[in-house]
Amino acid sequence: MAEDPALMLKKRFDSGEKITKKQARKMPELINKLLVDPKQRPDTFVGVRAYEWRLLELTEIPYTYLLEKVQKWLDLLQEKTSIPEGFSLTGEQEGLLACHNSMITTILIKMECDAKERIDSGVKWILSYQSVERNKECNWTGADLFTKFGGCMKKNPCYYGVVKSMITLTEFKNRYGSSRKLDDKLNRGLEYILSHNVFKRLSSGKPIEPSIIENFYPFTYKSNIIEILSLLKANDRLRDERCIEAVKILKEKQRPDGFWQADTSYMKSAWIDFDIPKKPGPWISYKINSLVNG
Repeated sequence: MAEDPALMLKKRFDSGEKITKKQARKMPELINKLLVDPKQRPDTFVGVRAYEWRLLELTEIPYTYLLEKVQKWLDLLQEKTSIPEGFSLTGEQEGLLACHNSMITTILIKMECDAKERIDSGVKWILSYQSVERNKECNWTGADLFTKFGGCMKKNPCYYGVVKSMITLTEFKNRYGSSRKLDDKLNRGLEYILSHNVFKRLSSGKPIEPSIIENFYPFTYKSNIIEILSLLKANDRLRDERCIEAVKILKEKQRPDGFWQADTSYMKSAWIDFDIPKKPGPWISYKINSLVNG
């Protein structure tokens, strides 16, 4: 199986190899697919989300921020979603949701955007309002956080919101440095995740959602044990005994041919699969192997 040049670029980057901008600009086939404009118009909620998804995928490939089209999409995403308090897919305070505020902030950090003030706003929202414990009232006033999609901040915070927010804080810390307030929120958020043994409901011990133990990569608003364990690894928590069962699940899913496979694909209307679901997956195998053998 011929290896995707984009994956080869990622492996070289991850290994610390110095890559020139000229080399990085040689865009392989996968990136060309990712650069096709989504079908949805960017002046609609669904359209803005489609560009968000595409940029989330592009953040997984090094140096894509150098591309002119990616820069235009980043500008578009900021124009449509930036509000003084963070990021909202509706462009209004009411529409700010924890997962999307975090994911858009993470995109801007990873894409090395010159948007520090906006990034600071997204992070400030997390530090001020993202709950990382149960039975604690959130004092944010945007209604959608409490009423839409089952409620992100009701009695208990949306688990995905916690995960995505801790990813944002980790990326921010790596790029800009930390503070006592950030470290405190991050450590409490990671402990909240570990208290769930990465993927379990505290009430029943069952998976928080069936999809949380499905293999898929890259990640949308949903999260899974691959993304969560990657977050914990980035914070030197992967050896915590509460990760053991999640790591075991990944090991057991390895195929006889040595690969792992994507079990499913989400957001098909705007998503470009890195690996063909149900087939040997070089991308997802590289990601999982770094967790179970790294």
